Amino acid sequence: MFEQKTIFHKFWHFLRTYILTIPRFDLFLQGTLLIVILLEANVYLLLKRDADTGYLPLLIRDWVFIGSTGTEFLFGALLSWYGRKKRNYALACWIAITAASGLLVLAFPFAEENIVNVELCGGDIMPRDLGRTASDPMIVPRTIMLIFTAVLCSLTKLAIWSLGLTYLDDHEPQNGPYFYGILISIRLSLGLSGENWLVASSVRNDWWVTHISLSMLTLMFAILFLLFPKRMPGYEAPKNDMDDGFFVSLREIFHNKAIVMHIISFALLNLALFEFVRYDASYIQARFHVETLRQDPRTSRLIGSLFRPLVVIFFIMIFRVRFSVRRQDGVKANTAARVGGIVAFFAAIFFVVLSLLSCGVEDLAGIENNEYTQPSCSQQCNCNSEVYGYTPLCVDGTNTFFSPCHAGCSAAGEIGGLITYHNCSCSNSASDNAVMGSCSLISCQAMFSVYQVIFTVTLAVTGASALMQGMVPLRTTKRSARPLAVGASLAAVALPAHLFGRLLYMLIGHVTCAYSNEGACLFHNTSMQWMPATSAMLALLSGAVSLIASKCSKNITNE
Repeated sequence: MFEQKTIFHKFWHFLRTYILTIPRFDLFLQGTLLIVILLEANVYLLLKRDADTGYLPLLIRDWVFIGSTGTEFLFGALLSWYGRKKRNYALACWIAITAASGLLVLAFPFAEENIVNVELCGGDIMPRDLGRTASDPMIVPRTIMLIFTAVLCSLTKLAIWSLGLTYLDDHEPQNGPYFYGILISIRLSLGLSGENWLVASSVRNDWWVTHISLSMLTLMFAILFLLFPKRMPGYEAPKNDMDDGFFVSLREIFHNKAIVMHIISFALLNLALFEFVRYDASYIQARFHVETLRQDPRTSRLIGSLFRPLVVIFFIMIFRVRFSVRRQDGVKANTAARVGGIVAFFAAIFFVVLSLLSCGVEDLAGIENNEYTQPSCSQQCNCNSEVYGYTPLCVDGTNTFFSPCHAGCSAAGEIGGLITYHNCSCSNSASDNAVMGSCSLISCQAMFSVYQVIFTVTLAVTGASALMQGMVPLRTTKRSARPLAVGASLAAVALPAHLFGRLLYMLIGHVTCAYSNEGACLFHNTSMQWMPATSAMLALLSGAVSLIASKCSKNITNE
């Protein structure tokens, strides 16, 4: 068989036979999505680093995200259409451009570290001067490259769904839910923990180690996709599947009632989930007074962060297995929409439960009529707590303060590994130790644990609904238009879900904010329960629209 063949030919035959296969393409696509999500998270953390230092507005991440969403809306359909004929090459191109942009960020290093520790009130123990301490000549070009990379990450994620997923679905439509489910699992489990993993490295002098690693891994996946063929051996082109042109195909897609209904329901579901998840840390602080920025060991979320992906992956796997390999052309469109709608109703129920969970926390010292002002007993401290945010301190066992400085504490110590503060001007007894954490920390531990469990289940159920709803564009359009259908629908979803939706939740955050600085909220009041309540209403609407879509969803086969 290999007579008169060079080593290169033998190696290429080995690659085509054992490496360049659909299962490997699926595996590489999963890895690409994970790495791009982590790269995007790191970019936003680096923007936050400059914002915390004082070079950029504190809301820079929100505005960049909105801009990326707008770009995705404008160019998502074009990206999908012009890459449809050579999807592996188009996907590799977007991944490579994103990697190159990430690498160019390294040309504009930070002027200094930005590791900010908690300050004291006029004491000698000051870890570092807080805020900006030096000029940074690289701030403008670095910000431009970070924003550009964030936009490219957004477009690359869309390319993964519209080009990569449809490549897999074209070859093995019976496994469509399986392919889609794995990507959803990554997005909901590992992707949502990205910032927690990267936050520590993003503020150090060696920030570039993580960033260059992520960028180079992204580039590696781009090279891998270039090796795959345009079509796998044994692929059969569909009959009577003509290419009608961009505008004709786009018009057909948006005249498809099922897809229009899908866009509405999917946008509502994305809005309900991802915007609430973005406020998860703030919600925990407001409802349970648990510090989430530095992870108090008594209320550590590490176990939850490790356990959550397993639950999400296992739950979504049930739907992947249940609706895969049952029909040659995959799960039916009306079945996918109907199941997605029913599961969305269950997601709404869990959002309601999240909004009702409470442990009766005491009011933070300084809050009156849901507005916060620094207590008068520490006004002489000239606190700069806005730099490092909410760091609760329990004084006299009854009063919780925003931070040690706001409690007027001028000295710190350690007892059994637990940080304590003393000489606090807001204490009734200066000799008593003030302990890190809120005074309700112990009484709230059980309810906080319940919250983490319900939150994990909510992610899993919502992810299962997203899996089923996401199959509708793949089953209600002909094969040649599926990349455009997926890309155009995701682009259309981005506008209400991630642009208008982000503004809606920012408004709720503004209304429920008790303590803000330069437009960014540092601490919310307990009325923040309106966020999960809003998500519940949106998930309920999503389920209703998805059920309506199931009535007008007509499956289009591959013949």
